[in-house]
Amino acid sequence: TTLGHEFSGIVVETGKNITNIKKGDRVTVEPIFRNPESPFVPKGEYNLSEPLGFVGLTANGAFAEFVVVEDYMVHKMPDNMTFEQGAIVEPAAVAAYAIQRSGMKMGDSILISGAGPIGLLTAQVALASGASQIFITDLSENRLKKAKEIGATHTFDARDKDIPKKIREITGNGVDVFVDAAGVQASFDTGIDSLRNGGTAVLVALFGNNVTHDALNQTLRELTIIGTAAYRNIFPEVIALINSGRLPVEKLITNVISLDDIIEKGFESLINDPSEVKILVKINK
Repeated sequence: TTLGHEFSGIVVETGKNITNIKKGDRVTVEPIFRNPESPFVPKGEYNLSEPLGFVGLTANGAFAEFVVVEDYMVHKMPDNMTFEQGAIVEPAAVAAYAIQRSGMKMGDSILISGAGPIGLLTAQVALASGASQIFITDLSENRLKKAKEIGATHTFDARDKDIPKKIREITGNGVDVFVDAAGVQASFDTGIDSLRNGGTAVLVALFGNNVTHDALNQTLRELTIIGTAAYRNIFPEVIALINSGRLPVEKLITNVISLDDIIEKGFESLINDPSEVKILVKINK
């Protein structure tokens, strides 16, 4: 399978009976397949249809000169939106959907575990949505520095055992919203312990292992814990937000490389260099 599920480009050909898109359109792609037999699709909950498939994961993706997608996946880009911005609409949609599902209100405080691309994008969306305080934890000093640059009000080394205590000292009662973009037991525990009573946790990360959870604590504190599966019905809003300048996703781009360099300067750099955040691959030379 050819990888690549976050991408933008120009339409070079359309199939029969396609009316919403034409050759030459500048577009970004929402890569979720919609199973026509799923009962969730007619309800608009297409991200819950099974089996869940993505261009670039379960079908050939965009690390190639050409890629074939379904018509419902394609979203036109405004004329002044760059292809680089267009390529980040997909991960930005993950972040925006998480904030939307959290019910975060203007003036709320938020803790985000993990300062990778999704965590940093979540911070940007939270800032654009009116968050008063944005706390971010990570193991990388460089990524925490980047978090500060894009608007985080407080950053913590994720290994600090006193994060919940420090957050309560700053906020009074704890944060209103916790978004887990790290996906390990330690990040989950820290986030839950940092929430105010009645707060909401949103699980965005793909947890590699099971976590233990104190359900009685959740009940007595009336905590809400929500899982989010990618996104749904939010690409147009994300495109508009990026195009307005309110969501400067381009600040997270740390390198643009060629397809020939994708191993050494792409995957290996992301593994070995914590200062890298978002590396884009430019297909055409």
